[in-house]
Amino acid sequence: MTDSGQADEAVRQATTSLIFGFAFSQVCGTLSRLGIPEAFGEADGTDGDRAGEDGTRSVDALALATGSDPGALRRLLRGGAALGLLAPRGGGRFALTPLGRAFRDGPAPRALAALYGDPDVWRAYGALEDSVRDGKPAYELANGVGLYEDLAAGGPLAARFHTAMSLVTAAQTPVIVGHYDFGRFARVVDVGGGDGTLLAAVLTAHPGVRGTLVETGAALRAAQTALDAAGLTGRCETVEGDFLASVPPGGDAYVLKNILHNFDDAACVRILRNCREAARPGGRVVVPTLVLPDESGELTGGLEEAALMALSDIEMMVLTPGRERTLAEHVGLFGDAGLELAATVTLPGLPGHAVLEARPAR
Repeated sequence: MTDSGQADEAVRQATTSLIFGFAFSQVCGTLSRLGIPEAFGEADGTDGDRAGEDGTRSVDALALATGSDPGALRRLLRGGAALGLLAPRGGGRFALTPLGRAFRDGPAPRALAALYGDPDVWRAYGALEDSVRDGKPAYELANGVGLYEDLAAGGPLAARFHTAMSLVTAAQTPVIVGHYDFGRFARVVDVGGGDGTLLAAVLTAHPGVRGTLVETGAALRAAQTALDAAGLTGRCETVEGDFLASVPPGGDAYVLKNILHNFDDAACVRILRNCREAARPGGRVVVPTLVLPDESGELTGGLEEAALMALSDIEMMVLTPGRERTLAEHVGLFGDAGLELAATVTLPGLPGHAVLEARPAR
């Protein structure tokens, strides 16, 4: 094939992915939410028991296991095979491919597929054009209520959201704890710290540090279980609260991991000011976050890093009133809250991410 022919083929393939990517995502997500990967057996060697000895299962058996219509499921399985998730084996039987097994054995792919295919989230992405036209979060435009109001009501979306965010935090935590020195603080207050994954890792790594976790009631119940299991109950208190209103006083470091990008500038300044006013003298506000490059900045990670950062910013526009920000924009928020940037710690392995440390402005 000539260079021109290769370029044309690359453009054709890219065009197909861009136009039909929504369908690929739904096929993958539907297979995952139906439990098709799990229906082939677990990763502990039970494939031979639950599936055939060759690792295959019939359409009828999969339909029975997942409560699906056999005819419709057959069509979905063919779609999954076209995407490389399944392999047809003849006689109406299918096997999982290595890619398909990632959705059985890996909790993160399962959780993310469940979240982004949730009907409310799916509708929100469908309202992206409306969001761009009038500047409001697409989620609110599509569903008539904001994401966090929906999450507060509980239900399947809340469970899917909190599970996915917990797995994201679990993946980021070792890098954050391994590259930022929390050991110099007597008390670390994790503001909006979810199920306590990050704070538990900080306290485990630094036995001399005590902790406070600030969250809503539903999240605190899960966090308390995690902290108890880690043997940290005596060194960590949990506080139910609204960090937009106030945070517990007396901390040496107030951690805002992936918090600010959920809010507009005014709310961010309020959160940061609450942390500054609650901190002990010399306290710090610690912000592990994605940092967008300035308009003239170059991404050393290449196109993949650029795409991930841009898509994260679009996700904020779809789901929340917030956005991803550049370093200069974070510094501006700090200044408006009476803080100044004290240090920036890059996080290897997390493209575009850093820990921004702020102190009271001098």
